[in-house]
Amino acid sequence: MYSEIPNRCIPNRVQEISIIANISMDTRVCVVCLTSFFAILLSGCEEEHRHQDVICTEEFRSSTLHVPGSPLTDSFTIRLANSDTVRIQGNAEFRQGYYVVLDDNYQLKLENQQDNFRFVGKRGNEVVVREDYIFKADQCHITKVSGKNKL
Repeated sequence: MYSEIPNRCIPNRVQEISIIANISMDTRVCVVCLTSFFAILLSGCEEEHRHQDVICTEEFRSSTLHVPGSPLTDSFTIRLANSDTVRIQGNAEFRQGYYVVLDDNYQLKLENQQDNFRFVGKRGNEVVVREDYIFKADQCHITKVSGKNKL
């Protein structure tokens, strides 16, 4: 997005004398060109990123649990510190027998923290899975610290 400054905007010795005495139309155009250029250049600096010194990967992380047997009819994860309940949309269709315990959709709520979670799975009204996990999150992703991958 760089533009070249026209030659007429770079005064030579003869033009410098005339500029001091009388500002010419070419100089006004030059000033407008330079002002516009710097305004456009600096406008890109206004957008602040949430984490200026952090470069995150584009991957989307999730932690899953394999539950053998017939499919769960309901599943959710509870953050034990505040009873925040996380329900993953489409969890039953994710992959047969695999259920997402927590994913990067929760990263902002857990950012720069570590906490205890409990995955609960039901078949009908009966709780058949109750597994505890510890997750942490940095400025980009969640990470499972402890907990099972399969039953």
